Amino acid sequence: MEVWFDQNELRGGDAWDAKIRTQIRTCKLFVAVISTATQARGEGYFRREWKIAVERTHDMASGVPFLVPVVIDDTPESEALVPEEFMRVQWTRLPQGVPTPQFVEQVRRLLEGRSTAAKGSRPATAEPAGQPAGASKKKGVPAWTWGGLTALVVAIATAVLVSNRNQSHPPAPPIPAATATNPSPVAAATTDKSIAVLPFANMSEEKDSAFFTDGMQEDILTNLALVRELRVVSRTSVMQYRNTTKSIRQIAQELGVAYILEGSVRRAGNKVRVTGQLIQAATDEHVWAKAYDRDLTDVFSIQSELSQAIAGALSAALSPQEKSLLERRPTDNLAAYDLYTKGRELRLSSPNGQGESIPLFEQAVSLDPNFAGAWAQLGSAHAQQYFNEADHSDDRLARAKRAIDAAVRLAPNDPEVIEMLGDYYYYGYRDYTQASQQYQRLAVLRPNDAAVFGSLGFIHRRQARWGEALAELRRAYALEPRNMRYARTLFQLVEGLNLYDEALQVQKQIVALHPESGFDRGQLALVPFLASGSTQEARALMAQLDSAAKADPVNVYGAKLLARGIGDWEAALKYDRQLRYYDDFEEPHWQQDVTAAMVLWMNGDRDAARTLTESAIPAGRAEIQQKPSATSLGLFSIALVLTGKNEEGLRCAVASRDLIPEAKDAVTGPQGSLNYAQVLAWTGDKDRALAELARLLRTPFGENIYIARVSPGWWPLRGDPRFEALLADPKNNAPLF
Repeated sequence: MEVWFDQNELRGGDAWDAKIRTQIRTCKLFVAVISTATQARGEGYFRREWKIAVERTHDMASGVPFLVPVVIDDTPESEALVPEEFMRVQWTRLPQGVPTPQFVEQVRRLLEGRSTAAKGSRPATAEPAGQPAGASKKKGVPAWTWGGLTALVVAIATAVLVSNRNQSHPPAPPIPAATATNPSPVAAATTDKSIAVLPFANMSEEKDSAFFTDGMQEDILTNLALVRELRVVSRTSVMQYRNTTKSIRQIAQELGVAYILEGSVRRAGNKVRVTGQLIQAATDEHVWAKAYDRDLTDVFSIQSELSQAIAGALSAALSPQEKSLLERRPTDNLAAYDLYTKGRELRLSSPNGQGESIPLFEQAVSLDPNFAGAWAQLGSAHAQQYFNEADHSDDRLARAKRAIDAAVRLAPNDPEVIEMLGDYYYYGYRDYTQASQQYQRLAVLRPNDAAVFGSLGFIHRRQARWGEALAELRRAYALEPRNMRYARTLFQLVEGLNLYDEALQVQKQIVALHPESGFDRGQLALVPFLASGSTQEARALMAQLDSAAKADPVNVYGAKLLARGIGDWEAALKYDRQLRYYDDFEEPHWQQDVTAAMVLWMNGDRDAARTLTESAIPAGRAEIQQKPSATSLGLFSIALVLTGKNEEGLRCAVASRDLIPEAKDAVTGPQGSLNYAQVLAWTGDKDRALAELARLLRTPFGENIYIARVSPGWWPLRGDPRFEALLADPKNNAPLF
């Protein structure tokens, strides 16, 4: 939908007034946003806009939908200071101005109904989807809106606006409410130009051909994402359907797409055969089936032809720029392309893929020094190794820079280079401004790509731009509700902002998709504890895990984490004795020993706690000397003060806090500050510890009152009236945005 509004400023003057009047007189829907802000202003230009819109209705046929009042807060409808005509149509109440997918779809139907009404038939009418209890039930039209604006004009008929991805409040459907205890997984809203490319079947006999097959699918996905009229489901969401027994219709319904592309690849010697079938999911009709028998050197031509054929079948027009991008050849060296596809697949699918991919990309660029995509992937992989603290060295950053500089020099406007350059700034330097600029460039090339919104959401949460991060991650999740990266990051964000109702809804949807995941079920069980201190849900899950604990160490570990989370130290000690070490997450044993020592301490066995901690300190000291990280420094500082080494413990806590400060990272940074504050408490500096605690309780991703009540980190402050008062104040667990 094309929406006209003023993004950056309100300008006066006759020319601007004339422009506004033109927009109101030519738009299809007029959305008036009503709030305490409009109530407080007896005079304002928006009131003139409202009156112009009302005047236009005098020339309209009865029943044609046009005025759509929306209330974005608790302003009572009966007391609203609005034109009388607003009171004659259906109002919609959207808290904070955030729409749901149901409202978006409803507006779509309204616009279609309005077009029908213009031809002389009755307009479409319906009750507003998702309206909260107590909302007005008058006849009229529901509405959809963007938050933070007084009035806006939805202009579908004419191309009046260029969409701006850097707006403060972009359109972002929130998470659909979970109406049942175990809700069904949500699906994205379907559009006529939406498609999912399922994993291609590998028909080759050659070794390692699976990489080539998956690379073909990934390249076609990437190409289709460049067609701005298409919505293409990402690889992350479609890979779960490899070898699936589900029907095409069911897959399309789950992914929210109108079309499915199935394909296969057979590679033999210097020949390749690629087949593709485009299926309209609603009817299970095969729109077309194509087969390409070519030399391997024509592999990029096949990808281009397939992509253009799909765009044509979906009636998606291609601009000259899009056509040029689809026809580009990333390399003429097939051996280099093979190495590149293997490296990219490792990055996409393997937990250790970042490091494992680097030698492959290095070989690829040695075979073809002009292969910009391989250089870009290499630079991004090095940067992620640095970010993940696998190698937090200056040399690693220098290698990332050399690679990304080569990519930019070779192809500065290539979409893959732009994306990897954004990753380089994000992971290598936490330079979120530069990273954001690259993803904004990518948004122009791939405007319907959930990955663009997801990436911007990842960035903006670390910049403490909470409104933008919420909107972008909600939108990415709405586009691809089965993408766990978006879902879990959105959950972490809303939980970190104390938005517990939304956190519960999102996590219920995650568990509905992955009911077998103990980690996800554990996260769901802990939300009520964070919100209200309730341990009922966590204890119920602990009982389930406990019944199978002897059969599966994963269950013991999960139960142990839950016990620690809610402060059931007796149960945590029992699980520690059942499972001394758990190595699936590659957590060093000295770190596990320090955590186990805290459990002993909280159970009153101080001597055993100190003894275990003392035994862990040499290995911890060796690690932070060789490869210091914020995590290792923070835990080591706790180990030091637990054994009375206060001065060294404080130095380590400061080093941990300063390695990733809050000003540089609003998500990870508060954890370093939290560790420092707890070390202050253990070293006897209660005044500064309490001051930091008070601040962190009102800081996103800082501290939670119920966790603080049971945490070993705050044990020295227990009983202090100031500490107890902070934890008893409900304001300290109120929403932070």
